[in-house]
Amino acid sequence: MTAKWLWCVVCSFVVAASLGGCHTKPELPSFGAVPAFALTDQAGKPFTREGLMGTTWVAAFVFTRCPSACPRVTQAMRRLQVNAAQHGVPLRLVSISVDPEFDTPEVLRRYAAEYGANLETWSFVTGNADVVKNAAETGFKIAVEGKADPSKADFGITHGTQLVLIDGAGQIRGYYASNETAALTRLLDDAARLRS
Repeated sequence: MTAKWLWCVVCSFVVAASLGGCHTKPELPSFGAVPAFALTDQAGKPFTREGLMGTTWVAAFVFTRCPSACPRVTQAMRRLQVNAAQHGVPLRLVSISVDPEFDTPEVLRRYAAEYGANLETWSFVTGNADVVKNAAETGFKIAVEGKADPSKADFGITHGTQLVLIDGAGQIRGYYASNETAALTRLLDDAARLRS
């Protein structure tokens, strides 16, 4: 009788596993390494990729004069910062300006304050325009086009609005739509998985 009972337990376990009850999530993909960069943060201090090694972080590309997509992207980053703190997920956030000639450290400090950013875990960075464009396109695989021109739509600058998840080894592990609540939830879940 005992052997029969044990056989039933084993069969039940196999059936449950085959139905998905005992599966684990697949490992996050890797989309390549973020290249080295040297920028400046909102406090006027050097900001580099090396300073983020060992830390899970999220990058977004914005600019302070942006009239359309950037406010939404920055609000998404703010929600992410709040949710990460509430759920105990250690996560750094980095907003990189694609209008660096205007977005000085002082301008970025005011922008951060406008959105209630906690600068202990969220950096706003600026730097040489060519360095930013190269980092965005060849490193993060985020398109950036145009130069600031107040006479043009969207101030003459277009750029990708996805949030990019990077692990502690500097590898890109995911892209997430900044305008989708489900995507932000998945991003936070994935960031927590990278920690474990």
